[in-house]
Amino acid sequence: MRWATVLAFFAALAVPAVARAATINVTPSDSYAKIEAAQAGDEVVLAPGKYAFRLHLTGQGTANAPIVIRAQDPSNPPVFDLSGTLVENAPGSYTAGDRGRGCWQFDGASHYTVESVVFTGCHTASFNSAGIRYYNGSTGIYLKDCVFHDNDDGLTGGTQDSDITVEFSEFYANGNLQASSSSPTHNLYIYGGTFTLRYSYVHDPVQAQNFHVRAKQSTLEYNWFARGKSYEGDLMTDDDFTGGGAFSQTMLFRGNVIVEGTPANHSQIIAVYNDSALASDTFSIDVESNTVVAAAPQGALVHLSNADGTTMSATLNDNILTVSTTAYAVEDAVHGTVTGGHNWLQAGTSAGSLTSSVFGTDPKFLTTPAYRLDPSSACVGAAASNANSPDKEYYLDETTTRGYRLRASVHDIGAFESTTTGPGIGPYDSPPPPGDGGAPNSDGGMMPFDEAGAPGGDGGTVQGGAGGCGCAVPAGPSPLGPSMAGLGLLLALLRRRRRTPC
Repeated sequence: MRWATVLAFFAALAVPAVARAATINVTPSDSYAKIEAAQAGDEVVLAPGKYAFRLHLTGQGTANAPIVIRAQDPSNPPVFDLSGTLVENAPGSYTAGDRGRGCWQFDGASHYTVESVVFTGCHTASFNSAGIRYYNGSTGIYLKDCVFHDNDDGLTGGTQDSDITVEFSEFYANGNLQASSSSPTHNLYIYGGTFTLRYSYVHDPVQAQNFHVRAKQSTLEYNWFARGKSYEGDLMTDDDFTGGGAFSQTMLFRGNVIVEGTPANHSQIIAVYNDSALASDTFSIDVESNTVVAAAPQGALVHLSNADGTTMSATLNDNILTVSTTAYAVEDAVHGTVTGGHNWLQAGTSAGSLTSSVFGTDPKFLTTPAYRLDPSSACVGAAASNANSPDKEYYLDETTTRGYRLRASVHDIGAFESTTTGPGIGPYDSPPPPGDGGAPNSDGGMMPFDEAGAPGGDGGTVQGGAGGCGCAVPAGPSPLGPSMAGLGLLLALLRRRRRTPC
């Protein structure tokens, strides 16, 4: 009788308390309604092909049960391409006047994960559409291994309570020359909230900047930025802040590479500007361990554009700034401060308030991989690590893109440590343990590319994103749930009963 009770107990555990989440398979011939109907824990699997409709996403996932929208095959991703029409005229459920602002719009949505999707051809009559727009407090949005190209803007959005994280993604050729100079278009245009960008390749916008950020808090780290049209990027007034009370905006810009081309404005590389002139807004930017190849001697790595008296501060540590002989620019020195040290600066640069600068005529970069340090470089061993120093670095260059690897240490100035070795980590690879320069994939294969960008042991590629088996195995309990755990315990009890006399 006693064992019958135990068996009945474990049989009850085997019955799931709630219905399993759904897998929703979608092809280009399906309707947007199938995707929009996804609920917490559901997984939407997109078949390869061209999709020509809009999405209005309002679902409420959770941190433990996000709504996942992913490619069936990351090496052959689905393409949302609206180049044959204006976005507002494409099929879709949303009918409001701002329906053309994005091919996908996250409206008050919560906890979506989007993997391996391409967004292109998204234009509106007012020249301000985007591949994705998120707004109305959308939170927990995560984009991985996505590509945005040839849209008015690549990614736009952000309201005060919103947050988004973008990793392993590419933005290029976004922008619209028909947009006014007072409202230009960008690869990335973030209006507010919290924004994070990592391990991404952002380059060659059609108009304006690679990143135009108005977020309250932003982190841009371990990315490769190249050839901004006007200059590389900026931090400007949050769109949701209208004054009345103290308000601060911060940006951490860490471990990035910037390669300027021929920008229209070659006097600044990163600008900080209170373009709404709100007296109670303050700005702070922390620029750590970046490698920056400027276009001209007058290109200030950071320009605190505060002639109106806005309080601004910048910290510059362990950066390489070559070609330019202007480390920074401050318009109102009473309300604008710059601190930091251990930067490599071109000979003839005025270091101003920066301390322990290393001056030279050549930082001694290697040719391959680009912008890594020759062991004889004066940058080697000249850094001074701090609480915001990087623990990773971008992998690898402008050919093998959208990966990272663990940084061996922070002894060297710039975005790369001369002693870092090992393969890169792509979007579907398991990260190595701390202190390890490389680790096997989740399926036992090696990482998808080696130092020279060649395929690794499993033949995967970073662009393919599979890194081996081409699938991501979610962490968490076994699909069999407590029943298997209960069965194991029951067998242990039975074995014990056989060994131990009553």
